[in-house]
Amino acid sequence: MLKKKEVIFDSLLITTGFSLLIFSCIRYGLRIDIKLFSLLLVVMLILDNLGIKYTDIKLSISPVITIASFLIYGTVSSTLLAVLSIMIETIFFRKKIKNGFLNGAMFSITYIAAGHIYELLGGKFGQFSLNQLKYIIIYVLASFVINYFILYYALKFQGKVLFKKYWTESSILELVSYFVMIPFAIFFANVYLKYGTYIFIYHVIPLILLAYFIKAFRDLYKANQRLNALYEMVKIINSKLDLDKTLEAIVYETEKVVTVSGIAIYLKDENGFLVNEKIKCSDEAKSAFKDVYMNNEGLIGKAVYEGKSVIIDNLKRDKYYFDRNISDYFDSAIVVPIKNTDKIIGCLSVFQNEVNAFDGESLKIMEALSEQSSIAIMNAKRYFEISKKSITDPLTKTYNRRFFDQILHNSITKSAEDKMPVSLIMLDVDKFKNINDTYGHVIGDIVLCEIASRIKSCVRNNDIVARYGGEEFSVILPNLTAEQACVIAERIRYEVSSKPIKTDVGDITITVSAGVADYPNKAESAEKLISHADRALYAGCKTKGRDRVAVYEI
Repeated sequence: MLKKKEVIFDSLLITTGFSLLIFSCIRYGLRIDIKLFSLLLVVMLILDNLGIKYTDIKLSISPVITIASFLIYGTVSSTLLAVLSIMIETIFFRKKIKNGFLNGAMFSITYIAAGHIYELLGGKFGQFSLNQLKYIIIYVLASFVINYFILYYALKFQGKVLFKKYWTESSILELVSYFVMIPFAIFFANVYLKYGTYIFIYHVIPLILLAYFIKAFRDLYKANQRLNALYEMVKIINSKLDLDKTLEAIVYETEKVVTVSGIAIYLKDENGFLVNEKIKCSDEAKSAFKDVYMNNEGLIGKAVYEGKSVIIDNLKRDKYYFDRNISDYFDSAIVVPIKNTDKIIGCLSVFQNEVNAFDGESLKIMEALSEQSSIAIMNAKRYFEISKKSITDPLTKTYNRRFFDQILHNSITKSAEDKMPVSLIMLDVDKFKNINDTYGHVIGDIVLCEIASRIKSCVRNNDIVARYGGEEFSVILPNLTAEQACVIAERIRYEVSSKPIKTDVGDITITVSAGVADYPNKAESAEKLISHADRALYAGCKTKGRDRVAVYEI
């Protein structure tokens, strides 16, 4: 449905825009000097190609020529110049035929409407006088507003962004740059009207040189940013030990040095599958990325499988790396494998909404970032493994007593702040000593591991299961009262007792008893919470036949 609306809108825009341009040319005629018109067209194309990317827009000095030609030629001829310039630049340089016609139509409506507003309010063409300045400002402002109004609906029918999201700092900067260029445009228009074509050409050359030096300065600035990004990556290696924060920092540093519409970081899991660990793009583009890629699957899987960096200039036309999901939202990409020595551990990918958006320099900086990212990611993973070992019971793979004590105190503090309860279940394996005495400690360990697994299967993701000591387990349950926790405790009791545990010496049937208490209703501190849950366990269960659940009563 959305695609159909987009086609209808695009067709209406192109038909309206070019019909308006043709009608205006026939109705008002063209007042052009072919030599000057051709020169201005060439200059505009040069200036557009010397423009610099700033976030989602391209800033150039070409509006100087657009406004100057408007003051020289009037509405229709200057509109034709702007339309030809944008269509040639979009179709032949950026290789986007459909966008070329859409941009041409949009410029037709924008500049013809803004020109008529200028004339309607009393603006004049020809030699400039000071009282014309307000009309020129209105012309610039009107063309900007009309352009973004059409652009808003074009994006809306593509299902891309809402107006308030698109009206960003970059758009305001674009408008400010137009106002800054007004005095220069007036100067060039007056030079032509007063001194003719040759003097005009003489003054245009410094404008081109200025655009060239601005671009050169921007390139040097970007090169400096890239060096800083690499330096920051080295700092990350030495400072970030949390994997998620490390990946966030990698995304942040990548955005500083490469202009992108989307970034994706995939890391290999223990089975060799590529798992989506971090993405940054517009909300609608997130569906471009799968949660998991297998080896040699899609753009991401193929690039990693081959183990080499790739630039794809046109995602829709590249048959080998074609990925339908990604190509629906992006036009070009760089995918760089992340390597740890000779082993590939994942990939760093960037995407753009334009074809031919990346060059060899972009690839080099991406490869340098990938190399540094590998060290940072491996450091974070090693730290996680070490941290996990330090807080995990080696036998049951539940949390250990030290970590349990720390989390319980933290949970009590958070509970007091949020004014929400926290419950504790203390579990004890009934007559576990008989199993050790009868079958030995090896079988006893197997039984404990299976019980731990069954306990974990009965609780929520944010609940904490710990081995409290020996055959005793504990479960911390945030935001639950003792009565609610009792339901989970009963579920655990049934899960453990209802199915025998298979071992080398045969099936062993086992039961557990559980005591439940909560903070702040039944205990005023972490120590009291443990004591009261423990008392419920022994007084309410062990003395009354075991294989049951009891809640502490004050």
